[in-house]
Amino acid sequence: MDLLRSFFMEDYLEGARFTARYNLGESGARPRTVGELLTGSGISPQQAMDTFLSTLLRDSPNWGRADLRDLVAAMHPGAKRDNVLITTGTSEALLLLFRQLRPRKVALAWPAFQLLYELPMQQGAEIVRLPVRWDSRGVPSVDADEWLSRLERESPDVVIINNPHNPSGLVLEPELLERISRWVDTSGATLVGDEHYRFLSSETEVLGTTVYRPGTRSFVTGSFIKCLGCPGLRIGWCVGDTAMLARMQNEKNYTTHTVNPVTEWISYEVLKSLGSPVLTEAREDWRRNRRILASFLERSQGVYGVAPAGGLVTCIGVRGAAGPQEFEAKLQALGEAGVFVLPLSSMEHGEPSGTHPMERGHGFRLGLGMHPERFPEALEAIERVTRG
Repeated sequence: MDLLRSFFMEDYLEGARFTARYNLGESGARPRTVGELLTGSGISPQQAMDTFLSTLLRDSPNWGRADLRDLVAAMHPGAKRDNVLITTGTSEALLLLFRQLRPRKVALAWPAFQLLYELPMQQGAEIVRLPVRWDSRGVPSVDADEWLSRLERESPDVVIINNPHNPSGLVLEPELLERISRWVDTSGATLVGDEHYRFLSSETEVLGTTVYRPGTRSFVTGSFIKCLGCPGLRIGWCVGDTAMLARMQNEKNYTTHTVNPVTEWISYEVLKSLGSPVLTEAREDWRRNRRILASFLERSQGVYGVAPAGGLVTCIGVRGAAGPQEFEAKLQALGEAGVFVLPLSSMEHGEPSGTHPMERGHGFRLGLGMHPERFPEALEAIERVTRG
């Protein structure tokens, strides 16, 4: 495996994530404390303190706590405990999985989160881009027939489904997911689902659709840390074939080895009830901010786009800034006004020959993770800068 290149997006985020007045560049929910997670999961402060102070800081089981694995398995119909490996975040799960798959050709929606294509690419894999497109209003979409045609023509051995999609905010239609699954089964390829936003992908259900199907070459990585605003917890999982997970776990023995027992305890308490106050509050924050953003975009004279169908990010275009110089000037002005957003160029998105400004990279990823009381204030700051 070749040396990994710079993680461009992360380098950009680190420059302002702790200093910006309005941090709209992140892809997770507003930060929550350990106390908020536990009390919102039905644990009293006294119970939390007693458990924390009595927790032995020994190794956890190599595969993760059995009861935590049971909870994750229950979220994936047909999965059992042996189909779940607990990892230190989804990044570790994906790294371990791709090292075992060693794909020759990988297809995924484009633009994409860098880790999803960087890891296969540095193993020598060719990347097949399944395009996301935007119309004049900034509404993203995919052409199902175009995607299936590219799969037929390119014959990748791994197809990655990032759903809800980062950075467009699209939730892929069940019919498209079914067509892709059938193609994967017929071709003998492997399906990998990156489902980090699954808790924020349905208006009515706590859990959105999963591409995991028992008895097939399908694997899913996931977590709740972005949805609940606790990325520092560093918990994730991979669900799939037990033999493959065993090989991944063996490599994990050489790196993080086991997940922190305090992290596993907190994660178990969070996941033991999907109707808990903390999950309910996170979903209501998500719905409120989507409504706030949709209303703002309807009247904005400076920017355009739509609220995400799922997840906590969407792509926003700047009116009157079709060229790189105009866009960079607006981006700089936003920074000077204390507004931190993530330019699509930091996700390596942008084709000079693109027919839409967003396809040329002249847009930014907007995060919906601020508290709903402050989110309108941040959006108005964007409007003041961009409408002139």
